[in-house]
Amino acid sequence: MQETTGEKPKMFTSLNPVNVELVFIKKLKVLKTLKTDNTGDHNDRDSDNVNAVKHIKILSGQDSIFAKNPLMQAAAFYIAYPLIWLIARLPFPVIYALSDVVYFILYYIIGYRKEVIFSNIKRAFPDLSNKEVVALSKKSTRHFCDIFVEMIKSTGISRREVQKRFTCDNVEEVNAFAKAGQPIVLMLAHQASYEWTIALDDFIDFRTYVVYKPIKNKYFDQYIRKVRGKFGSDLVPMKKAYNIIRGSRNSDEAGLYALVADQAPKPSFAQFFTKFLNETTPVFMGGERMAHQYAMPVYFLKVEKIKRGYYKSHFEKITLDASKEKEWFVTDSFFQQLETLIKKQPEYYLWSHKRWKTKPEDVKRAVELSPRVQR
Repeated sequence: MQETTGEKPKMFTSLNPVNVELVFIKKLKVLKTLKTDNTGDHNDRDSDNVNAVKHIKILSGQDSIFAKNPLMQAAAFYIAYPLIWLIARLPFPVIYALSDVVYFILYYIIGYRKEVIFSNIKRAFPDLSNKEVVALSKKSTRHFCDIFVEMIKSTGISRREVQKRFTCDNVEEVNAFAKAGQPIVLMLAHQASYEWTIALDDFIDFRTYVVYKPIKNKYFDQYIRKVRGKFGSDLVPMKKAYNIIRGSRNSDEAGLYALVADQAPKPSFAQFFTKFLNETTPVFMGGERMAHQYAMPVYFLKVEKIKRGYYKSHFEKITLDASKEKEWFVTDSFFQQLETLIKKQPEYYLWSHKRWKTKPEDVKRAVELSPRVQR
C-alpha cells in the first residue's frame, strides 16, 4: 500500500478528518494490509541512525543531490543552520506552540505516514477499536512533533535546563561499575524521549559513547558531534566502538556504550529475528555480541513521559555479565522490557516506521530465529 499524501481522494472531500481516518482503518481491514509484502519501507536508512540523526536528515537533504555533492552539502547546512539556531533559542512555550502547528500540518494536511501508523498500531494492539486506533495515532504524532522540536532545542539548551527536564532515579547503580573500571552497554529505544538522554552525561561517572552511523552530509555530522560533545558524549561508529573497548582495557577509564537497539536493519542486512509486539521482527544483535565478547553488564534505559517536556528514566538491569548468558538472552530481554513499557505508554512510541516489513522467508540468506519465535 502506498503512503498517504496530503491530497485526499475526491470521494473523501465531504468527510471530516476523523471519518477519513476511519475509512483508512476499514481499508486496512478489507485489504488485509498486515501482509508484509504491502508494507514496503519508506526509507530504510532512517532506522540506521540515532533518532537525532534521523531528524537532521530531513533538514540536510540526505537522500537527495545534497548528499552527493560537497558544495550542495555545504549549501544545505548553511541554509538550514540559521533556522535551527533560531528555533533552539526560543522559549519552551513557543517551542511547543510550534510543535502544535507542525502536528496540525503533518496529521491533517500532509497525513504523514498515517496508514503506516494505523497499521502498526493495529498489529501491536489487535483488540483496539477503530476509534481507539485513531486516538492513539493522533497522540503518537503529536508526541513525535514534540520530540522533533526538542531535538532542535537540545542544540541550544543549557545543562541546568535539560537536567531539570530529564531525570534518572537510580544512577548510583551504574556508577558503581564506573568506579570499578567496568565498561557497560546501555540499550536505548524510540520510546518517550531519546533526544534528552544527553542529560545522563552529567549524572553518570562514565565517558559516554553513542554508537551511530555517520551522516553522509559531513557538515551536519560534525554539527551533531559538536552538540553531543557539549554534554560529554562521543558519537562513534560500531567498528570504532570495539577498538575503544579494547583500548579501555589498558586504561583506568570505563566507557558506557549506548545504542538504540530497536532499530530495523535494511532488508539486505536482515538476519536475526525475534518476537516483538505480536510480530516476528528483524533486529540487530550488535549490542548483545559486543557485550558478550567483552563480558560486559547490559542495562536498558527505561524512559517514561511525566508531562509535556518532562521525562524520568531508570536503569533496568538485563545482565551483569553477558558472556555468561545464552545467545538471544540479552536481545530478547531488551525487547520484552521495551514491550512492557510500550504497553504502559503506547502513545509515546515511534509508530511511523515500517518495523515489520521484512520476514524470515523474505531473506535470501540463512537466518537465525530467537527461541521466542520458535515457540
